[in-house]
Amino acid sequence: MIVQEVWQMLEQGTGELPSGYLMRRILPEVHYDVFLAIEKPSNLRLMMIQVQRQSVGKGIAPYPSSSSFSVRRVLLDEKDKDRVTYQLILTNIRYSDIFTTLVQDIVNHIAAIPEEDRAVGAFLTHLKRWQIFLERHNPEGLDQAAQQGLYGELWFLRHSVLPQCGAIRGVLSWSGPAAAQQDFQLERCAVEVKTTTSKQHQKLPISSERQLDETGTGALILLHLSLDLRQGRGETLPNMVAGVRSLLGRNPAAIETFEALLFETGYLDIHVPRYEQNGYTVRETNYFRVEGDFPRIIEADLRNGVGDVRYTIDVAVCKRFAITESEVLSLMGGQS
Repeated sequence: MIVQEVWQMLEQGTGELPSGYLMRRILPEVHYDVFLAIEKPSNLRLMMIQVQRQSVGKGIAPYPSSSSFSVRRVLLDEKDKDRVTYQLILTNIRYSDIFTTLVQDIVNHIAAIPEEDRAVGAFLTHLKRWQIFLERHNPEGLDQAAQQGLYGELWFLRHSVLPQCGAIRGVLSWSGPAAAQQDFQLERCAVEVKTTTSKQHQKLPISSERQLDETGTGALILLHLSLDLRQGRGETLPNMVAGVRSLLGRNPAAIETFEALLFETGYLDIHVPRYEQNGYTVRETNYFRVEGDFPRIIEADLRNGVGDVRYTIDVAVCKRFAITESEVLSLMGGQS
């Protein structure tokens, strides 16, 4: 069931209704009531889930909310006080696309939940997840730097990690979406991916004093991926995402994990038209083993009271620490 199509159908019939709700019940397979609706005269889109009062907790908790949606608990029928309704409401028409994606996600999830109490819990849990997403990410999509960084991580995932480690182990090693110190963490090594699109004398931004600290990581590898960025040429970020999905397509657990991690990065398919404008071509790859006097600042170097260090390193200076791709693959393939 595609919620966008239901809302469009309802909107075509709102002209004759001066006030109230124009509603369509969906998910006939569940025993509680789930509706998509248009509220008049505001013409706002809503999703509603109506359940027995005994299926919800006592009192009114602070419900998830954001700049694009709000939640309220109401009695739709004053004569039937044994049934309560949760309404999920679009509050800013500017974000109608992401609201539709949000509702579709919830509908897809609760469709497999027959029990009312579990459905309400899943409804609110998913909304909290989306609230966190919208607090962390721009509803209009990733900026150019974030797109470029995500492309680099997915390039390494597709090019090296999945072929070497397999679907589940490979996807689980992708720690970048969780804001870990390095983008990939495996049994014997960790890999930090840095992408650049600048010309020569390239510099790599380092975000903290721990990012290039190999303490507890095993071997620490820094991958420099130099990209050529052009409009209308090269591989786009959506192409890359589709490529990884294709590799994982026969492994449901891996694809589910990948989609959850992709969500954590702020990537949504509704922004594909924006991301299709730019394409990337790999110009150069460099693998460096971070150890010894590698140019870096680590926690042990800092004086008391100093932290949150950000700095850059020159790629040319790192060249003497270069290792081959086959050495990296050997480290990745071994298990402790």
